[in-house]
Amino acid sequence: MTIFTICVFYAPTVPLIPVAAACFVWLRHRVDGYNLLTYYRREIDSSGKMIDYITNTALIVVILYQICMTAYFSIHNRRAETLACTCIFLLSVFYAAISYEDVYDLAKIEESMEPNNQSNDQ
Repeated sequence: MTIFTICVFYAPTVPLIPVAAACFVWLRHRVDGYNLLTYYRREIDSSGKMIDYITNTALIVVILYQICMTAYFSIHNRRAETLACTCIFLLSVFYAAISYEDVYDLAKIEESMEPNNQSNDQ
């Protein structure tokens, strides 16, 4: 997620950043896949919790990026770009509110933060 965040924030200023990030992600995927298949072979079941966390984190990063771009265009008196970024930001927030119930579900967040006490009850 760190590479994704860096790529999103620096892509407008340095166009080669997404290419370098894509190469890094591809290489890391290959290395991690090899390591998981050979050295760290273990069955892991996250029950779908990991994808919710990753999706929510990426969504929050994109919304923060849109806020930064709106502020940048507003400071430099670019009204058309500010209006476009504001509209995209509002659509993103609307999309997040409609399609991802888990983003703001505090009960699920607290449930995932609690340690698993099943082994102590036995």
